Amino acid sequence: METRRLQYFVAIVDAESITRAAEILLVAQPALSQHMTALEAEFREKLLVRSRKGVYPTPAGQSVYRYARAILRLEEAARNDIASSADNPAGQVSIGLAPYSQFSYTILPILRMIRQRYPGILIRTMETLNVVHSHAIRIGQIDAGLIYQPGHIEGILFETISTEELYLVAAPGTTGSSGFGDEVQLSSVADLWFIMPRDEHTLRRRMDAAMFGIGRELNVAVELEHTQPLARAVMLGLGVTVLPLTAAQTLFSDTDATVSRIIEP
Repeated sequence: METRRLQYFVAIVDAESITRAAEILLVAQPALSQHMTALEAEFREKLLVRSRKGVYPTPAGQSVYRYARAILRLEEAARNDIASSADNPAGQVSIGLAPYSQFSYTILPILRMIRQRYPGILIRTMETLNVVHSHAIRIGQIDAGLIYQPGHIEGILFETISTEELYLVAAPGTTGSSGFGDEVQLSSVADLWFIMPRDEHTLRRRMDAAMFGIGRELNVAVELEHTQPLARAVMLGLGVTVLPLTAAQTLFSDTDATVSRIIEP
């Protein structure tokens, strides 16, 4: 298989048009269509659907797209690794950041340090992905992740950076929030509605398990993947949330939200 065809395929999916992709790639449209026909023949699957609104990947095409991006990134990394010297490495490094973690707010000093040590490296950070961060590392979509510990996963090396307890964050006026002190029992907040990441996220899984352990079910009002609007969503009363203390203090520093350590469990 030619990686060039994978590059063409990714360009078409990103552009949602063979015509636009041909203009971007400086390739004749008929030739581009022939490459896609050959790629579909290799996989023995239809990869693209053409409609009046544009060109979109089929389910098989979505899988090929994910792996094609990873393959192209690995090819680029190999070229950069060979071309760059040991003293001045160059290329691109992608770092995944788990939503609802302290790293969404403390990443800037890390980026500054990398820039000072390795000015030839382009750093790309991503908070949300179309796959779980740990799986994205396995397939090469990202190079590293600052994430919650998901447990043992074959083929991935984890190194613990910090351990933090979880805190409940609630806006003033939230039902029962006037009774929240420095600590709250999980059972006393089990009836509240929560703003949480989707159920693949380690924090969400741990909260689901903790609620199940006390015979309750986690009430999720909003699934929010980006932490940037999280503070506003909580302060608007859409629900309470759960965060490590560092993230809670940073995100809600300019608010009068209640921040209480969750105990039992």
